[in-house]
Amino acid sequence: MVGITTADTLAGGPPSTDLTYVLEAARSAVTFAVPLDENKTRDYLGKIDRAGHQKDYTRTSIIADGIAAQLASFIRQFGYETTAVMQNLVFRNDKPGDLNHRTPDISHRYLAVRGGVGWFGFSGNVLTPGHGPNVILVSVVTAAKLIPTDPLPPEENYCDDCQACNTACPSGFFRYGKKEKTSVTMGGIEFIYTNRRSYDRCSYVCSGCTGLHASGQWSTWSPARFPIPKEDADIIPIYKKVAFEARSQRPELPGGGMQSPITYGKTRRDVTLTCGNCMHVCHPDKQERDRRVKLLQKGGVIIQQEDGSLQSVSGDEAREYVAAMAPDRRALYEPAHPESFDPKRFFGLKNHTQYGQQKDASDRKTGIAIEKESLSYGTNPEAPPFVI
Repeated sequence: MVGITTADTLAGGPPSTDLTYVLEAARSAVTFAVPLDENKTRDYLGKIDRAGHQKDYTRTSIIADGIAAQLASFIRQFGYETTAVMQNLVFRNDKPGDLNHRTPDISHRYLAVRGGVGWFGFSGNVLTPGHGPNVILVSVVTAAKLIPTDPLPPEENYCDDCQACNTACPSGFFRYGKKEKTSVTMGGIEFIYTNRRSYDRCSYVCSGCTGLHASGQWSTWSPARFPIPKEDADIIPIYKKVAFEARSQRPELPGGGMQSPITYGKTRRDVTLTCGNCMHVCHPDKQERDRRVKLLQKGGVIIQQEDGSLQSVSGDEAREYVAAMAPDRRALYEPAHPESFDPKRFFGLKNHTQYGQQKDASDRKTGIAIEKESLSYGTNPEAPPFVI
C-alpha cells in the first residue's frame, strides 16, 4: 500500500502537508502502510492479551521506520536530498522545550489519503482497502520529482457511517456524530470526515489515565475509572491535574511500551497502549466489524492487582474490587470525592464506587488537592476541591 504526493497535489492543504517543513528542497513524498497482526488485534480488543498487541504494534512501527530509512537512503544514492519521517510520536519543534506542542512534522494521514493509500473513514482514520485503519503509516520526503498517484475512488470507500468507531470510544471524541463534518482540500480535491472534538479528550483515555465506559460494563486496558467530562472545557482540570498524577503513581502496566519523549519527560515511563479502539474495531468486512465491537464490549472491565498485573472481570466485580480498596490505593483509580463533580457534566460518574456517599473530612488530607478555582471548568462551584 504505497502512494506518492507532490507539492502540487498537496497544495492548499493544512500546515502539516507542507513537505518543506522537513526538507527545504522537497518536491515529493512517498507514503506507505504496513499492516498490524489482526489476531493480536482481536485478542487485544477482547481483553485476552495486551502485551501481544503492544509488541506487534512496536515491532511493526520499527519495521515501518526501517523501510522508510532504507528507501530514503536508496533515493539519496541518485543524488536527491531525502529524509524519512518516523511513523509516530514525532512533533514539530516550533516551541523548543514545550512538550505539549504536538503538531506533527508531516501528517501521514493526509498524505496517505491524497496519494491513494486509503480513504478517510467517518472517524478521520485512514481506511486501507485490505486492512482498514489497522496499519502503521510512514512517509519519505524527497527533492526528487516523482509521479503522483491518484486518490482511491470515493465510491469504493467501504465506510458506511456504521458508527462502530463512535461506539468503541469511551471519551466521546466523535460525539458530534453525523451532524458535523470537517473538510480538507488538497490539490483541488476535497476530503470529508466527522468533526472531531478536543484532542485532549482522546489523549485523556488513550494515555491510560482513564478507560471505563459510561455504561460501567466494559473498559479499555486502563484500570482507572476517572469520570469523563461531557464538555471539552472540563477536560484539562480532571486530566492534567488529577488523573495524570494518579496514573504516574499506579504500577506500570505489564507487557512493555513504546518510547515517547513527551510521555517519558513527564512520567519517566514509556507509552503503554490501552485504547486505539476506534482504529481496531474498524474492518472492511462489516461482519468482522460487528464481531470486534462485541469482543470489546463483552471483554469486561480491567482491574489492576497490587503487583501491577491486570485482570478482566465483569462490571459489577470491578466495582466491588475497587470499592474494597484502602482509600489511599483507591484514589489512584478514581477520585476520592465524587461529590466534587457535577454529575450533569461528567459521563459515568454514577459508576464511582463511592458515588452518593458522604466522605469524612479527615479523608481529605490524603492525596493531591486542586484549588477551588480549578472547578470553574463547569464543575459544581459549591463543591469541595478535587482530592485524589
